[in-house]
This record gives sequence, C-alpha cells and structure tokens, in this order.
Amino acid sequence: MAVSVPDGSRTDGGRILGRMKDDILIDLVRSAWIIERARASVYEGWAGHDSRFEASGERALKRASIIERSLESRGRSADESFIEPHANWIRNLVGQGPEEVPFGELFAIRLADWVDAHAGPFLDDGAGELAQINEDEKRDVPFPETLPAPPRFVPTETIALEPPGEVRFTFGILSDIHIGSPRGETMARAAVADLNASGAELVVQLGDLTDHGNEDEFARAADVVSALEMPFLTMMGNHDIFSYKEEALIGRELYQKYLGRAPDGQLLEHKGIRFAALDSAEELASPFPPFNLVTGTFMEGKGGAVVRGALTDHQHEILAEVAAPGSPPAFVFLHHPPQPFLGFPPILFGLREADSGRLHAVCDSGNVWGIFAGHTHRNTLTTRFGDIPSMEVAIPRDFPFGYALVDVTDEGYYYRFVQLSDKGLCAEAHKTVSAIHHRYGLGSPGERAFVWRRSS
Repeated sequence: MAVSVPDGSRTDGGRILGRMKDDILIDLVRSAWIIERARASVYEGWAGHDSRFEASGERALKRASIIERSLESRGRSADESFIEPHANWIRNLVGQGPEEVPFGELFAIRLADWVDAHAGPFLDDGAGELAQINEDEKRDVPFPETLPAPPRFVPTETIALEPPGEVRFTFGILSDIHIGSPRGETMARAAVADLNASGAELVVQLGDLTDHGNEDEFARAADVVSALEMPFLTMMGNHDIFSYKEEALIGRELYQKYLGRAPDGQLLEHKGIRFAALDSAEELASPFPPFNLVTGTFMEGKGGAVVRGALTDHQHEILAEVAAPGSPPAFVFLHHPPQPFLGFPPILFGLREADSGRLHAVCDSGNVWGIFAGHTHRNTLTTRFGDIPSMEVAIPRDFPFGYALVDVTDEGYYYRFVQLSDKGLCAEAHKTVSAIHHRYGLGSPGERAFVWRRSS
C-alpha cells in the first residue's frame, strides 16, 4: 500500500475508500487536521527555547491548511476547540521544551508521519505537498544514535481515600489483557490473582482479550478470566474482531464460543446496582496495515479491525433501559472512550460521535454513576457528562501495570488504580519502558484515585 500519493492522485485513496465508511473517513481527516494544528501550537511554545521551531510551526500550519480543504469539501468544519486539548496531550508526553523528554522532537515528527500515511490518500489534493513539507521538517531534526536508559522502576502506590459512606461492595476493573502479546498472559494472570485476593465481588473486563483475534488466543483468554473466583463480565475490543491467522472477521463467533454470550451488550444487577457492558468494537476491517510510531512507517501484515467504536441498536436498547425513570443506579463499561476523545489519534480512536451523544443523554437521566473504558492503556479522565466521569483504565501489561477497584456505597463510590502486587514482575516489564511511556500511562493523582458522590 502506498503511504503517499502524487499531488491530486486519488488512486490509493479510492481503493481504500471502498472499504471505509464515510463517517470514519471524515473522522480520520478531522483527526489529521487536529494533530497538525496541535503540533503547530507545541512548536510555537518550543520556539521560545529554540528559534528554529518557528519554521516548524509554520510548516505544521501549512499542512493543516491543506487538510482543511478536504474537510470543507466534505461539508465538515474544523474542530477549533479540540486544538489546545490535543496540544496539551502532546506536551504531556514530550514536554514544554524540545529538550525536556528524550525523543520528544522525534515523537512530534512521528505524529506527522501518521497523518501522511493515514490521511494523505484521502485528500482531495495536496498529498504530495503534505509529504514534502514533512520531509523538509525532518532535515532539521537530529535523530539520536543511542537509546537512553529506561527510568528507574519505582512502585506506584495506591492512593488511599475515604469512601463516601459505608461500603456495600467492591468491584474490580480489568482493562485490556492482550493475550498473545509479549507479557500479556503473565501480567493478566498476576492481575487475576490480585483481584481474587482483593475482596471484589464482581469484575468487569474491558475488551481486547486477545492481541490478534486468533482462536488459540481466545481459548487462553477464556482460561485466564475463568480463574477469577467471582462473577465477571467481559466485552469485545477492536483486537478481538479480526483474526490475523484466518484473515477474517470471525471474532464475534469466537467470542461467543469461548466467552459464552453473543457480543451485543449485557446488563446485570448486583446488590441494587446495574452494570451495563457494551461491546463497542465495530465489525469492520481496517484497510491499513499496522503502523509503527517508532519508525513512522507501516509494518507488514493486516491491520486488524478499525480502531473507532460504535454501538448496535440492541446496545442502545440497553442504554434506554438504564435511563428509564425509576431505574436503579448504573455503571456503564465499554472498550472505546466516548467523545470528545483528544488523545491519539484524536476523535478517531474513540466511540462514534452519535453514540457518544446518546451516552451523554443517558447520563442526563441521573441513573448513571460512572463510565469506564479501556482501549488506550492509560489512566485518564476522558471527559465528564455533567458530573459523571468517564475514565480510561490502564492495563496490566503496560506501565503502570495494574487494574482498578471501586468501593460502592449508598452515596457514591471510591475509585482507585492498583499496581500489581508482584513488584518483581513489574520491575522486569519496566525494563522496556521509556520516559514517554511514563508520562503517557500513569495519569495524575486525581485520575488514579477519586471519590464520587451522587447529587442530592
């Protein structure tokens, strides 16, 4: 697959477009525009440290203007309000200055490479100019010759807060376990052992049970979660949809075979609290092979399922039941964070906009106490719908290596992220962790632990 096309050419984009939904295509181009405007904002700040970044900011703005023409031709206005939130996400990873974080400047370049590879084929015109501007930028970037030593491993302490009242019960949240990836199964089994010792009465697993959607991975994932000694819910993630081995969208069938239910959402009640598990992964193959942000290039092989999420009609019916007048309090769980998603890639990596709007409306019913999502491998507050937090929960395999526990009371709940108790295992996994991983995954203290109280 070509990753850049001659100016004005739609050959590659036209072929890929036949396998893309129009709304996903628009979200992809929106995402590219936000990235470039955010990069320009970051470079503007860096210019105070080094004047050469003035030219970098101008280049990013020029790239954004090229992309914006294709947005306008599709009847979509640019997302001006998303620029600074995404720029802040980039700054959180690479720093306020170009020398603050190792590989920070290179990381900013790789974001542009992602834009060229994914959005370039879909532009009405200017793809060649877009790529040339990026090549001009790379000429000024010093590529490091050696890797810095990983940060020293320091155990992450669980932040202790007082629950809002007497605890009725505790439940656990186990995010993406990626069985089939290096360390995936080992870290997942350690998390299961911790959850079994935690006193949790229920566990919700947030999807991406597998890494490649293959049948042997589903079998092993089912074995891992079946070791939980309490009732549990699982759901499908985008990694579970497409089998790399079979090169087919057979994940739904494999999920039902090994996890025991059709992946169309599930609603259950425990001690007067509802748990709505939504299978937000779309059954649609990505037209792109995997992309490596380290090298800025596509890799060999199939790209799995699309990364964006969507809800089915049946899952909207579940949400309607959650929102019904007189219904008990509920927690909502899904693989994809709702909009506005302003991590990377912005918009595209989250739940479909229309479904996010419906989820917001359900929160307005007053019946929802919290939303929890996986997919991103980090501890982050995605957004709030009114006073209802939507949290992204970090995973066992990647830093900071853990899961979450929630103490439920009559008045609300206490949420906290918990690192695996096996610190030797964490320290071994930490040997491949960079400073950027640290800044990406950990989250602020207020995102790793908080107390939520219902409104009177």
